[in-house]
Amino acid sequence: MRVRLPRVVAGWMVTLAMVLTVTGCVAIPNSSAPQPVEGFNRSLPTNLVPTPRRSDDPESLVRNFFKAMADPASGHAASRRFLTPGASERWDDQGPMTILSETRVVVDERSESAVRLRVLGEKTGTLSPIGRLTQATGAMVIPLTLTKQNGAWRVSGDMPAGTITDSAQFDATYRLAELFFPDRTATRLIGDPRWLYGLTVDPTNLLNRLLAGPAPDLTGAVATAAEKDVELRGPVAVEGDRVSVNLGGPIDADARNRTVLAAQLIWTLEGAGIRGTYLISADGVPLIADRSDGWRTADVEAFDPDPGAGDQPLHVLRGGLFRVTPSGPVPVAGPLGTATDLRAAAISAKRTRVAAVAEGDGGQVLLQGPYGGEVTEVLAAAEITSPSFGALTDTGYALVDGRPVQWTVGDGPARVVPLDFGEVTAAYPGRITAFRVSPDGVRAALLVGGRVLFAALSVSDRGAPSLTGVSPATFGAGTPVGAIAWGGATTLYVTRAGTETPVLRIRVSGLPPLAMVSGNLKPPVGTVAATRSTVYVADVRSVMELGTAPGSADQYWTSAGQAPEGAVPVVQAG
Repeated sequence: MRVRLPRVVAGWMVTLAMVLTVTGCVAIPNSSAPQPVEGFNRSLPTNLVPTPRRSDDPESLVRNFFKAMADPASGHAASRRFLTPGASERWDDQGPMTILSETRVVVDERSESAVRLRVLGEKTGTLSPIGRLTQATGAMVIPLTLTKQNGAWRVSGDMPAGTITDSAQFDATYRLAELFFPDRTATRLIGDPRWLYGLTVDPTNLLNRLLAGPAPDLTGAVATAAEKDVELRGPVAVEGDRVSVNLGGPIDADARNRTVLAAQLIWTLEGAGIRGTYLISADGVPLIADRSDGWRTADVEAFDPDPGAGDQPLHVLRGGLFRVTPSGPVPVAGPLGTATDLRAAAISAKRTRVAAVAEGDGGQVLLQGPYGGEVTEVLAAAEITSPSFGALTDTGYALVDGRPVQWTVGDGPARVVPLDFGEVTAAYPGRITAFRVSPDGVRAALLVGGRVLFAALSVSDRGAPSLTGVSPATFGAGTPVGAIAWGGATTLYVTRAGTETPVLRIRVSGLPPLAMVSGNLKPPVGTVAATRSTVYVADVRSVMELGTAPGSADQYWTSAGQAPEGAVPVVQAG
């Protein structure tokens, strides 16, 4: 549904399974092999899917049939060529596409004119009709009957509903794009990852999906500047440096909302590599009169979904809060730097505010205040963990006696509001042992009964915050998960028990976890903290760091400055 934007701004397979090889085989890395740089470094085929050949034997025809099902165009016309007319008529191709790894074809009966066989594989993902990828697990068996017609084999038996393809074909034919929607303050854009079929991202398809609205898990957490019936009037035209977008329908006349809509369109196209001067019109006239000569990304820079985070120095916690410098740890100014009883801490974006958990009389106390300044008590409880900040510096989150809460500071005492987490417990019963809000303030990660979950921070029509759109971040990390931390708005790091690959990286785009290199780590690994370019963990010695920036990723962990033994890493949101 559409969430109305305010006129005045107010106060969840580049790899498939743990690692995807170019052959489509998936496996969990069990050694400290060099850390791959993620991204689709594919050689682009001239024909995306195969076509049936008269010379195909039954096994080859079935394998190619599964590859052809990756193409959704014209009601899966490419894959219907592998079916008899009767089988094609009976096949219900609607619904999600299942992605399999390590497929095998087993022939059960064979004659000169008919074959009965089974296709076996392990599920690694499911792609929804809107392009949302979620992880999947479990074996799948697809029985098929083939008959020879006019000298060529065709699938003649009934097909299961939906479509199925193999992971190598998915990797070769799908591209990841992000649709961008404003958060509820209409000041930031939030990414909604979608997987789209094709050699390149088609701009018309991309914007049609954008105008259709956010994915169901984000409904209630983001807004949209487009009215329900706003649509493209014709294809997006890309001519040299000019990208023309003509909209039609009931577009809000408010200049602010139209600017937000332009930002959605521009950053969605820009993120997909469709760059230039954007000529955006509504029913044939410029969306905003002052932009008749076109828009550049600089015109909507305030909405940049991936702005530079600036300086993000490492902090550590060991009794008090310290900033790590080249000459060693230095206590931060104020009472948190001289404290001896801090157990957890969080720092807001741009280091404007800090929250900390301290030991109190018979329990624990959540403190907050300006970075380097005096702090005040937010609340007291028997157990307080997981302090974190989202995008707003005056709003923080914590897990209080196993229940997530949101606190906000203003002129008076901090206002504490419990988050409705009924959807979490209904789907995944158990105690919440960790809860972290992403830097964009829209997504959250939770640890429930050892399972890592994603959720969205939604707001009801009555203004009550809640956790919705709950889904598993991964189907099992192999060993118990100990800690979670966001490394940017779309990447989560988790630590797990064991001596091999104790750190995993999980993307909200649906990619299965990637086991990070473990060279030079001394497990067990405890806490984890991360920025967009570096991940920090505490092992049995001290705080260790690993660079993760594309093109310059580290191959082994190194000591993070001169952090003392037993220190806990802390980084700012952003």
